[in-house]
Amino acid sequence: MKVFFLFLSVLTSLLGFIYYYSTFRLISGLSLNGPIVTLILVGIGALVILVPVTYIFSRVSKREKTQTFFAYLSFTHFGFFSILFTLVLVMDLLRVLDFGIISDYSRFLFSTLLQLGFPIDGVTEVKNFSLAFSTIVVATALSSLGFYNAHVRLKYKKTKIPVQNLHRDLQGFKIVQISDVHIGPTIKEKFLRRVVGKINLQLPDVVVITGDLVDGPSATLKHHLKPLADIKSKYGTFYVTGNHEYYSGVLSWLPEIEKLGIHILLNENKIIHVGESNLLMAGVTDLTAGSMIKSHQTNPHRAMLGGESCDYKILLAHQPNSIYEANKVGFDLQISGHTHGGQFFPGNVLIYFAQKFVAGLHQYKGTQIYVSRGTGYWGPPFRLGAPSEISVLTLQSVE
Repeated sequence: MKVFFLFLSVLTSLLGFIYYYSTFRLISGLSLNGPIVTLILVGIGALVILVPVTYIFSRVSKREKTQTFFAYLSFTHFGFFSILFTLVLVMDLLRVLDFGIISDYSRFLFSTLLQLGFPIDGVTEVKNFSLAFSTIVVATALSSLGFYNAHVRLKYKKTKIPVQNLHRDLQGFKIVQISDVHIGPTIKEKFLRRVVGKINLQLPDVVVITGDLVDGPSATLKHHLKPLADIKSKYGTFYVTGNHEYYSGVLSWLPEIEKLGIHILLNENKIIHVGESNLLMAGVTDLTAGSMIKSHQTNPHRAMLGGESCDYKILLAHQPNSIYEANKVGFDLQISGHTHGGQFFPGNVLIYFAQKFVAGLHQYKGTQIYVSRGTGYWGPPFRLGAPSEISVLTLQSVE
């Protein structure tokens, strides 16, 4: 709980800086003054406070429709201001690095707005006004596109996993992965039912869920997981925990997930017999789990026990950074999520400072790693430059 409130405190402070910096720069650029400025600043303060309040409310309230409404309101403006802040920084840079192009554009835009009847004839700083106005328009357009992508676009990401000396009975073995669904404040049963429908269309041999399935208490959200019971695959569905399960009461969630017929792998494994071959499906707890529940300390070595002689060894690990230990233990493939691919701009640029493996298929020494961009989203209901995915991984023999 202390970690949760520390997280909210840091988040609120960061939001306060982002929101107010962006607002002051745009107020200056638009040459606003008088009572409207006071009104805007008070409104911005309310929006900042709304984010942590909504996050807490979503975890304690039983009024689902109300909390969903406020969650959408809160996290949407959170995403909008994240994009706006980045564009404001770009605006400030363009104001300095003009090269004449920006001035020409500013005069053109300003004259166009005057012709359209905008009441801006009293504005004296044409360039500042035009840049500020454009920043708001572009931020609104990008936010709208991001919202659309997160809610409408859900595509398969098909990847062939090349394997040397692959057992003939594992040729074409199909794994469908979902990750980072984040059932919680704004993602509900309807979305998950759509995901399950798309999973089943792929006729998978096995389905894997690589953490951050939920984002809130089981008491209020468990009924939204019902569609998972309808997943159809030849060898079952396997699940590992992500960091958000530990923020959401993981011990109460695990029995609910198990009731759906899902195999939970907590530093353990299951050997799948495919024809005459043996495939090891292992899973570890989240990298941070041990700091919250000591018995859940991630342990790839334990996850391997008994499966060392299998023909192909897969490790499910929420965070890509588990790859270093996975390689030491001898896994052939690690399947992960966690990164969201950065989710939306500028996150899809900044994420590379925190993660070496962000999305797609990579190789680390003798172990391959596939990282999903995630199926849902966290916080802001946006996807921009990092599309959500249902990953379809097919083992393919190579010479």
